[in-house]
Amino acid sequence: MNRIIAYCSAIFLLACTVLNRTVHGSSKKKIPYLYLIDKAIGLLNTEIRLIEWRIKYSEQLKQQIKKQSLSPLYLANKTTLINIMEMVSCLFLSKDIVYQNGKPVYLVDLSKAFEWLFNIKISGCHQKHEDVIKRKPGKLTEFLNGLADLIRKEHDKKGYR
Repeated sequence: MNRIIAYCSAIFLLACTVLNRTVHGSSKKKIPYLYLIDKAIGLLNTEIRLIEWRIKYSEQLKQQIKKQSLSPLYLANKTTLINIMEMVSCLFLSKDIVYQNGKPVYLVDLSKAFEWLFNIKISGCHQKHEDVIKRKPGKLTEFLNGLADLIRKEHDKKGYR
């Protein structure tokens, strides 16, 4: 519903701009604006059709939502999204996670997998990936180093040599 309001607002502003230009004598420049208004109306019609389908086929949508179950896992309060993104970035760069066809996974899809796994939202995964990459050398893999230390401690605790 918010998108429809945004589209209507955009159409209104474009229409006002066209009317303003027409009233003030620059009607030759109104053609591009009319094109934009036409495209905005097309988007609005598509949104309305989607809403109609959601109403008409609500039962099928409910069944689809039930199929997409939530993960039972959540992050502890001390774990930050940038730490999770550090793991996502490393797995992405390693190219060890692949699709069924053997091609390396896209960063967006890997981020979405972690979003589902931990019931989190990683918005702007490409920017967060860059944030991980441009860290200072001492903090570059701070979280992963901490995880490696935990494995070493457990290794030593169990007496493996």
